[in-house]
Amino acid sequence: MLHRAETQARAARPGWPVPRGCVRLAAVELRRITSAWPWLVVLWTASIPALAQAQSAGAAALRTPDAGIADAAPVSVATPAPVATGAAAPAAPAAPADQPAPAAPRANTNPSEVTAPAAAASLPTPTDLTAANSGEITEQSTPKSATIRYVLERVEIRGNTTRTGVIKRFVSIEPGELFDVDDPSIERIRWRLFGTGWFDDVKLSLARGKQKGWAILIIEVKERNTLVIDRFVAGLARVVTNNTTMQDSLRPYAGLGLAENNLFGLGIGVTAAGVVSAHQYGVDLGYNDRALLGTGYSLSGRAFYNYAREFFGRNPLVSISCPPPPANPTEKADLCDPDVAGKRAVVIYRRAGFGFGTGHDISGQLRYTLDWLGEMVDVLSKPAAASTERGQEIVPIDFRINDGVSRVSSLRGGLIFDARDHPALTTRGDLATFYGRLASSMLGSSYDFARFEMSYRHWLQLPWGHTLSLGAFAGTVFGDAPFFYDFYAADLSDLLPSRVLELNLDHRRTLNLLHTSIVEMDMEDLAGRLDFEYQLPLHRGSGFVRGFDAYAGAGLFLLTRRADLRFAISGYRGLSKIPVDLTFDLGVQADTEIGLLKLGFSTLIGFLPDLGQANP
Repeated sequence: MLHRAETQARAARPGWPVPRGCVRLAAVELRRITSAWPWLVVLWTASIPALAQAQSAGAAALRTPDAGIADAAPVSVATPAPVATGAAAPAAPAAPADQPAPAAPRANTNPSEVTAPAAAASLPTPTDLTAANSGEITEQSTPKSATIRYVLERVEIRGNTTRTGVIKRFVSIEPGELFDVDDPSIERIRWRLFGTGWFDDVKLSLARGKQKGWAILIIEVKERNTLVIDRFVAGLARVVTNNTTMQDSLRPYAGLGLAENNLFGLGIGVTAAGVVSAHQYGVDLGYNDRALLGTGYSLSGRAFYNYAREFFGRNPLVSISCPPPPANPTEKADLCDPDVAGKRAVVIYRRAGFGFGTGHDISGQLRYTLDWLGEMVDVLSKPAAASTERGQEIVPIDFRINDGVSRVSSLRGGLIFDARDHPALTTRGDLATFYGRLASSMLGSSYDFARFEMSYRHWLQLPWGHTLSLGAFAGTVFGDAPFFYDFYAADLSDLLPSRVLELNLDHRRTLNLLHTSIVEMDMEDLAGRLDFEYQLPLHRGSGFVRGFDAYAGAGLFLLTRRADLRFAISGYRGLSKIPVDLTFDLGVQADTEIGLLKLGFSTLIGFLPDLGQANP
């Protein structure tokens, strides 16, 4: 089909004018064309859309009108032979008086594609076409020497509470169109639907249509609960509670996120999340329509607000003071924040933002995204000056944030490759992501920077039924990014409370189990991690708890500044110059009707006296 479309496009494209006259004139013309080769490249690039349009026209020539397709139930018995490429389409039988007959598909007249008609092959039943586990479409009765196509009579959805029209947005073929069951685009339909998170299972099958060569595509889905707990966190953070002794104390924090991934069966997702600790809190709201009005493009939105604080330095020296006490004892005194009174190198700030974006599937497993985010940052408290120990030196602290109110305006693009067999309890497959963010004064930003990060994880199912996964992460930041866009030890180590809604809830640094220069790092512009995880399946079922696993994992991570790769921090020798540390985790996780619940014990291990670390 594509070959014929390209042939038609070339036939319709006008040729280059041939100069007439003597050989000398031809040579002059040839030299003129050769000297203008850059323009030829431009012309060829401009012709690509025209070629694509010609290909689309060729594909449309194979379609037939879908008006009058009878809405009859499929019959799961053998049907007449399907349409073979190059064979004339069978004549349509007479339709009942109250129903017009479906139009016959247009025959292929390209001699280069003519193949022998299939022998009396029957259209397989839904059971024949559905693989036992994967739902892949296969064709058991098609000769390998012929390309067999069917004409799509209609798409039938079964087992759904999601709106039928919403599901059909993910179907790339339309009634009246010729299709091949071996075409990867058919399996892509299943992957796109399964990737929405709305269904526990998606199966594709065929049933015979009203006449020879016509088929009904049946999509059978098993809906899952889409109102889930998107995030639940709880732990202990080290904070200052007494401005007299300045001793750290462990205080609890908690966060909860709820998500409705398929609101009223419309394919719209909404999320709401919040987190609160002793001195910080944040809220985040989100919206996502995966197939906006059937266009195939998604629409997403986000709004958030944080009241936060960030700690810098190790044993810092700080120039900051609290307001003086009032002269009149009856006047209300301005209370001084404990962290400020304790001479901590702390930045207290408010951050609010709003953004929107879009995305589109490149294939059933590959997707791109593009979004814009605008933010306002208001610094409430910041030391006038501060210095810190770094190796054997005392260096000034760069807080990497503007005084007062500043803006961050950035664009982010992403590529996501998701070939996992299950989004929650994965046993095999791959997940790879790449994101790049660019902020510029041309976008109205007070900061100019670029941030890149990529990750990859591979799951391998072992012969005895357990699962081993291997993961890698790398990220870097260029320019004058505000500190909350740098990388944290909490982003990389399982032994520290992770950042939640971009809030760093605990001001401790990495535990430094390898005794390297990584203990000198705060928020840095270069990060990497390698790790593995071993999953032990304990339960698989179909009730409230669909799966229950135990897991254990470990890894090695790096956190540094790019400048430190050229000039090592003073006071460290040998391998201790390399800013790396160990991380490990063990726990249990369950895939339930209300979401994936994960309980890890590594954060609690980090509070053991031998491993805990108080960073004043």
